[in-house]
Amino acid sequence: LRKIFSNFTRMKKGYDSKSSIKLNNGKRIGLAMYGETKLFPVFYFHGWPGSRLELENLPINKKKCNIIALERPGYGLSDTIPNFKILDWPKIVLEVADKLNLKKFSIIGVSGGAPFASACGYSIKNERLKCIALVCGLAPHNAKGMDKGRVGFLMQLGKRPIVSWILLNFLRTRLLNSNPEKSFIKWKEKIPLSKSDRNLFNKNRGIKLIKNFRESVRNGISGVYRDAKLYSSDWDFDLRNIKKTFFIWHGKSDYTVPSITSYYYKKNLKNKKIFLKPYEGHFSICYNYINEIIRQVSE
Repeated sequence: LRKIFSNFTRMKKGYDSKSSIKLNNGKRIGLAMYGETKLFPVFYFHGWPGSRLELENLPINKKKCNIIALERPGYGLSDTIPNFKILDWPKIVLEVADKLNLKKFSIIGVSGGAPFASACGYSIKNERLKCIALVCGLAPHNAKGMDKGRVGFLMQLGKRPIVSWILLNFLRTRLLNSNPEKSFIKWKEKIPLSKSDRNLFNKNRGIKLIKNFRESVRNGISGVYRDAKLYSSDWDFDLRNIKKTFFIWHGKSDYTVPSITSYYYKKNLKNKKIFLKPYEGHFSICYNYINEIIRQVSE
């Protein structure tokens, strides 16, 4: 009991990036905590690929936030959970919230974290979940724009499991065995980026980006492989049945997930506010607006 209490206290006070929390089924979920625990808690769901370290590359004001960054099963420190589906995630979030004694919370889902944030909006119907922000978020696979840009490639990857398994394992091996700085330089040369995204990524931020990618596959590709398949399949819930308030943020210069996908949310969600930023890209909108988004869901 003393060991459990000490681990819990360390997480609450130290925001340790090496922390994990044990679920009732024995599986562990990786998490990192940022900010002040006395403030309103906000769960952060990372993108694809991503990890609990994603926020270390964003200029969050730690004196004005209380963020719990969770890793989905198979990413980073999180154990793999067989047959995991999008609608299984809200149950895990609620269990983590119980273990951290959170009576109420909000959620921020970024990029590939958006479907899982939306699932929470669908499944957690009581007032415990206050509101949700989706930032440059993926929409369902059949939404307009989901076949464009880098996300279009991700959709094709999810529909080809054998090719996906081989390619992701190859990329993981190369990522884990390469120099982070050299990996970033190659990434920046090959990936289409908006002007705002390209200007954002200096060497230091680029190395942090690569380290986040590496952390996502540290123990294998089960998380990224599974999510690619989930993204390219039906989510098994209808956005039109969600009553929670959503804040939808997207950059009009996003070359990774085209901003037209935000119109799917605009059309199907009942309670939403849309924020389209003319010159922001997939990464810059997070970097430039993260503190405003945190404030928005915390009020």
